[in-house]
Amino acid sequence: MSLSKKIYELRKANNLSQEQLAEKVNVSRQSISKWESGETIPEIERVIELSKIFNVSTDYLLLSSEVEDLTNRTEQLEKKQEDLKMEVQQQQIKTERILRSLYVYAIAFAIFAFLHLPYVSFFLDIEDLRFYWLSSILLIATAIVLQINLKITKEYLYNTTDNSVSKNDRSETGNEKNEN
Repeated sequence: MSLSKKIYELRKANNLSQEQLAEKVNVSRQSISKWESGETIPEIERVIELSKIFNVSTDYLLLSSEVEDLTNRTEQLEKKQEDLKMEVQQQQIKTERILRSLYVYAIAFAIFAFLHLPYVSFFLDIEDLRFYWLSSILLIATAIVLQINLKITKEYLYNTTDNSVSKNDRSETGNEKNEN
């Protein structure tokens, strides 16, 4: 919490108006207003006077608390962790897409190769149609790959949406408990 916020909250907690506090500190009401808005900061003598009036240490007024620092650091680390988790998940999805696509194309080429074995081509008489067979098989494989990738994308979007909904549910539940 900033010095300006601390002065404001301490003044309110002690049921003092800006004018009353100004009288105690020997400054104008406008000075108190500027301190509370963060436009200016009080001189060190005034900080010492404020600490006496509010019965708090000057360290409390001037330094951010360790709890606040830890809270800020924790929030930063949680955000970094969430970003890394998303990055890893995206990499896993990318890898899964590539592997599934390669799998489908490998099957397509295996089918094509099987159809061109000497004893199969003898029965099917497809020597003249190699290009058409290859393009047909690759077209079907591409359609299957696209379908698989769409399915992976849907699952990813569903899981992402589901996770954000469950986080919101948990935070709302926590707020309800705090209110009760």
